[in-house]
Amino acid sequence: MKRILFLCTGNSARSQLAEATMRHMAGEHYDVVSAGMAPEEVDPRVYRVLAERGINSDNLKSCSAVDLEGQHFDTVITLCDKASNECALFPDSDALLHWDFKDPKPQSGDQPFRDTLDGLEGRITLFLMLNGQDQDSVIGPVELFKILSDPLRLRILMLIEDEQALTVGDLVDVLDVSQPKVSRHLALLRDGGVLETQREGQWIFYYLAKELPIWIRHILATVRNGNSGMINGEKIKLSQRSERKKPGFSKLS
Repeated sequence: MKRILFLCTGNSARSQLAEATMRHMAGEHYDVVSAGMAPEEVDPRVYRVLAERGINSDNLKSCSAVDLEGQHFDTVITLCDKASNECALFPDSDALLHWDFKDPKPQSGDQPFRDTLDGLEGRITLFLMLNGQDQDSVIGPVELFKILSDPLRLRILMLIEDEQALTVGDLVDVLDVSQPKVSRHLALLRDGGVLETQREGQWIFYYLAKELPIWIRHILATVRNGNSGMINGEKIKLSQRSERKKPGFSKLS
């Protein structure tokens, strides 16, 4: 079981909300702890807004980060600038992250705590989605962004992400580049572990590798959806291809 630590200044609001929410959303996959640099009593509004969401707040208590010094945590997440300076207490952690949230305590009422909880739920959802599998891919961030830095490779990946699978012929026709050039880039993407191939009769289809880490799939989908007009012309050409062959998509899932 992986261990995760949330840090903030007082361990009385933000980190308590994060601890309870991560436990609620992650189930038994993480051992979740929170602590503060200058611990204070847990704010009663923490319990109220957690109860509204049906999140268990049992066993929440304020504790000092110093008392945890020397313990190993797979991930340490700081929730304020002051706490981010204390990551040196946990130098052997696999990941040190900083999510900066405004302290809701100085504000009146429960709504600031609800807003903080909303923000934490979004961050935790993304964290769990991207870290829910073993990261054993040979493709790291540097390698991925090198691949995406080439305009032609980027368009190839956007088309395949959108269409699921394409042939060399499809890409040559819609990209208006030579077959050797397209094949060279496809080979690089395949050898790099981003794409795989599947033969159906005389056709060879290229598609995103089945074991591609979810963080890479998320980046590709974000680039595609955030730049929706990037490949409009290519998609129109694809729809007009009278000889286009489509694969058995069920075999690619």
